[in-house]
Amino acid sequence: MNVNFLLKIFTVPALKYEVVLRLRTIELIALWEGRLITNQLSDWFGVSRQQASADINRYNSETNPNALIHDPAVKGYVPAPGFKPALSSGHINEYMALLDSLNNQPMAQLLEGHNAVSVQLPNRAVRPEVVRAAIKACRQQLQLSIHYSSMENPQPRQRVIAPHTLVYTGFRWHLRAWCYSRQDFRDFLLSRIYHTPELQQSSDKTAEYDTLWQTEIELRLIPNLLLNTEQRTLVAHDYAMDNQQLTLNVRQALAQYTLQRYQAAITQDEALLCKQYPLQLHPDDMQKLKAIGFSNSTKEPANAAI
Repeated sequence: MNVNFLLKIFTVPALKYEVVLRLRTIELIALWEGRLITNQLSDWFGVSRQQASADINRYNSETNPNALIHDPAVKGYVPAPGFKPALSSGHINEYMALLDSLNNQPMAQLLEGHNAVSVQLPNRAVRPEVVRAAIKACRQQLQLSIHYSSMENPQPRQRVIAPHTLVYTGFRWHLRAWCYSRQDFRDFLLSRIYHTPELQQSSDKTAEYDTLWQTEIELRLIPNLLLNTEQRTLVAHDYAMDNQQLTLNVRQALAQYTLQRYQAAITQDEALLCKQYPLQLHPDDMQKLKAIGFSNSTKEPANAAI
């Protein structure tokens, strides 16, 4: 997320910070989800429906004129053809930051004082029309026809999938979905989906049938064993460990991504690089990764759509 850009929009003259935040939320939800309803603003910001309606009208008349269209069929507002954002730069990281701030109360308030900065996340080539179709397919349990590129097949090929969850790993976005060609649940990078996905018929391949998604795995992180005693104590303090151990309970489908987020050594070769990997997976837990198909060569779960 571009913090300088955030600071700029939060100082829009004549508008209070909380009003600008609501206007920007209107824009991001419309852009990335393709549907905005008054209740979303009411629930998230604790304002009345009348205030939420007034914010939407202000956005549509003053901030970004005629950018939204009320669609009775979806009982909400949808982006007008040719919609262009006015309070955001059009990167999916902004949508991620919005969801994170609304859930955890908020990073944006910290930035208001201009005394905090954030490292720029890589901007993946993810398009709003892809995200809109993905979210709708997940919510309505629909099949999705996509043109997808992978490392094995760089040229886009048509696939039919049944997504159930949109996942952000901290570095990339992917869809957890049933792949009809592979007959298995796989992870599909949003940045590798070309053209606009087509919504199709209902699917019975829901999350409840995704074994790796439904099964939790316990993983233990410890200070790298090659560090000296004082260094291990320091690392344990950094991560608020209990008895020099951090226990994580994660879905099996997300185990590899979680460990990557912690930048922990997950192989014996990586554990030898103690300066690069001050954290390591407990040696007894390395077998658990092999059980879910982790590949040392690609550093991807076996069920990633690579």
